[in-house]
Amino acid sequence: MLNKLFKYEIKATARIFIPLYITLIIFSIINKIFNILSVEYGINFNKLTGFIRLFIYFGLIVGILVITLVVQIQRFYKSLLGDEGYLMFTLPVKPWQHILSKLFTSMIWIVISGLTTVLSFLIIMPTEVFWELMEVIPQGISEVLRIFGSRTFLVAFGSIIVFILFIAAGTLMIYSAIALGYLVKKHKLLASFGMYLGLFTGAQSIMIIFMIVTGSLYLKDFSNLSLYMQMQTILLSSLAYFSIITAGLFILTKYILDNKLNLE
Repeated sequence: MLNKLFKYEIKATARIFIPLYITLIIFSIINKIFNILSVEYGINFNKLTGFIRLFIYFGLIVGILVITLVVQIQRFYKSLLGDEGYLMFTLPVKPWQHILSKLFTSMIWIVISGLTTVLSFLIIMPTEVFWELMEVIPQGISEVLRIFGSRTFLVAFGSIIVFILFIAAGTLMIYSAIALGYLVKKHKLLASFGMYLGLFTGAQSIMIIFMIVTGSLYLKDFSNLSLYMQMQTILLSSLAYFSIITAGLFILTKYILDNKLNLE
């Protein structure tokens, strides 16, 4: 059933995001063509035209980032706590499955939004800068391989896991704040914002504790450790921190949907 929920969420949100991604890429290509005509063929365009194109381009990027956040909030609130909540909770699906389906969907679109933005930068980038970057990237990879050797895969894998947990924690913090705000009888939106600030502050406090504990354990010998061991220490600390935050926020959201939900 989780698979069906996930497919439903993807289909419901794809109709919003896919046109935005296509628009951004097409507009990036158009900008690239204008730049090539201007630089390589000496065709002069009105400066106002260039400013408008640049304004629209960055407007699209900001729009994608904002819409990603808005859809993330809307899908959780409307589907589970709004009018659709009556229907969704009549399905033979447990609350944790609803949470996971929306979490996975949000995380996927966050990653795709980021990748699309990076791709648009690569497209619009001046040709000479692009080829310089293509030369620097292999050099950087070679340097990383030289430093970490056979352990490069472990470092890369650990970094990816931490990144995934980072996105999950951020998304679940929004879900938890919305769920907590829903418990307030009036001004639910304002309450959710306040709850988010509270959760964020709490997460930062836990991070400070982690830094103090980690520092007391490793700070004296940290500079004497190999670069791999330093990276391992950072990754393990980050992994522990984001795992605790992610699990805690998931449990909190699940608890509210299990025990405190009242759609009347």
